[in-house]
Amino acid sequence: MSTAEDGAPLLDNRDNRDNSGTRDELDDVTNTRHFWQESSGIVDWWRSRSHDALKFLAVLLVLGVGLGFLVYSTLPASDEDEYPHEFALDTSRIRNHLLKFQEIAERHNNSRSVTNGHAASAEYVVSQLNAHGSCDVHMQHFMSPVWTVNSTPRFSLKGPARVDYIFGTDFQIMRYGGQGASINKAQLVAVGNNGCVAEEAGDVSGKVAVVQPSRKCTVFESAFMLEQLGASAVVFVRSARFKTPSTARVRITDWKEGDPLMTIPVLSVTHSVGQLLYSMTSSAYVDVETNTSIDVVKTFNVICVGRTGDPSSTVLVGSHLDSVAAGPGINDNGSGSASTLEIQLTLSRIGFKPHNRLVFAWWGAEEDGLLGSRHFARVLAHGWRNRWTNEEPVDVRWKDIALDLNFDMLASPNYIALIHNGTDAPEQARNGSQLIQQVFEDYFVRHKYSYQITDMLAGSDFLPFVDNGVPAGGVLTGAGELKSIEDRHEHGGLANAPLDTCYHRDCDTILNINIEALRKMSKAAMYAVSTLSNMHDLRKVLSGALLPQYLQK
Repeated sequence: MSTAEDGAPLLDNRDNRDNSGTRDELDDVTNTRHFWQESSGIVDWWRSRSHDALKFLAVLLVLGVGLGFLVYSTLPASDEDEYPHEFALDTSRIRNHLLKFQEIAERHNNSRSVTNGHAASAEYVVSQLNAHGSCDVHMQHFMSPVWTVNSTPRFSLKGPARVDYIFGTDFQIMRYGGQGASINKAQLVAVGNNGCVAEEAGDVSGKVAVVQPSRKCTVFESAFMLEQLGASAVVFVRSARFKTPSTARVRITDWKEGDPLMTIPVLSVTHSVGQLLYSMTSSAYVDVETNTSIDVVKTFNVICVGRTGDPSSTVLVGSHLDSVAAGPGINDNGSGSASTLEIQLTLSRIGFKPHNRLVFAWWGAEEDGLLGSRHFARVLAHGWRNRWTNEEPVDVRWKDIALDLNFDMLASPNYIALIHNGTDAPEQARNGSQLIQQVFEDYFVRHKYSYQITDMLAGSDFLPFVDNGVPAGGVLTGAGELKSIEDRHEHGGLANAPLDTCYHRDCDTILNINIEALRKMSKAAMYAVSTLSNMHDLRKVLSGALLPQYLQK
């Protein structure tokens, strides 16, 4: 074992450490006791004051909530609060209608034209209105001539040398240009610009008449007169400023049941071809072969008459339901007709009660010359009747219609947001049409969307209304016209490309729909429909005698 001198220091140090630790522990215990004694005092204080404190916090909470409501009530309403109808419209529902139209076209030769899928499209619209709408549905029937090219026509010149002209480049068969015919070795006769007066036309019997269009008569009046004089075919020579032959309609513009139609072929040729024909009238013959047909068929409009609102200030909302025969027409005009369908269903779903009655119309045979809307206007404005209208009358009088809103092509892929120019309307309808334009502009300005004003002269179903004194307007996104570089900077998209590459073509399918355009334009339509149908003193506002309430804010 070790000696005391060697082990003492180690032992002393160890003992000192142990004694020091014991003192620290005693101090900790003492401090803890003091803490809990002090904490017990705090707890006792809290217990004695907690009831008052909770009351104080409750008062602060109530004051805070009240102040929040006060501040919120002084803030401007959000768009969703101020424009609930616009925000209630769901673009996905519109797209679902378009998918149905696509399915219908696929079952009917990839088309929703009068003789293809139009009737099935109308049945779908009617079924939706009957199941979910709030209107009385009428079918307004009328007759429509449908012209079909069954095979490529041929046109040849036989003289010192034979010339076979190229269809689409050198010549065209004009729309509604007669039934099919096979004409061999027919003599040419130059009528020139004398195709409006029978006494000046010369001897055209059994011959192919070569004529220039005149401002003194329409192409139909000229061609029909020459047919009555015995011509076997008519060839219109186009002006030199046009590089391609014409495909214009050779038919009475406002055609109705009982009006005449062409039976002989009517062609159009370029200016250069026409000059050669004029020079060869005494030394050459022509062969003409066409395989076309004109069938007069029964079709119809779908009219949805609202059950509430002032009928003497009716707001008419129209869109054409048919497509061209060449394609399914999902943009032209599935986009417009699906949008107006969903607008009607949405307003019904949210219980909208307009001040002015709403009437929705899905026109038939628009692509055949606005025949559905023209029939509606003719029946109501001029008292014209046929046997189908008498059987299924529409509960609307012409004098009840305060205005017409037209929606045709709302989702072009390379779109520009376009608003019809109310100044283009005839004088009797101009003030109201300008007001409608202003309502649409209000929507685009509020959302800070780019837009342009476009003409309202022809080409869609507003025409029979403005021509008969009813104010009209609408929005659209463009067809085959090209987008300029300036337009591209303003509206995006592709410059030097059509607004709708698939316009009147078989590719106008659901893939041709610009969803963003559909959203903007359908909501613009909803805003106009809900604003104008709920506008008090609508007639006075349309006449310009009264400023609309929403502009008086």
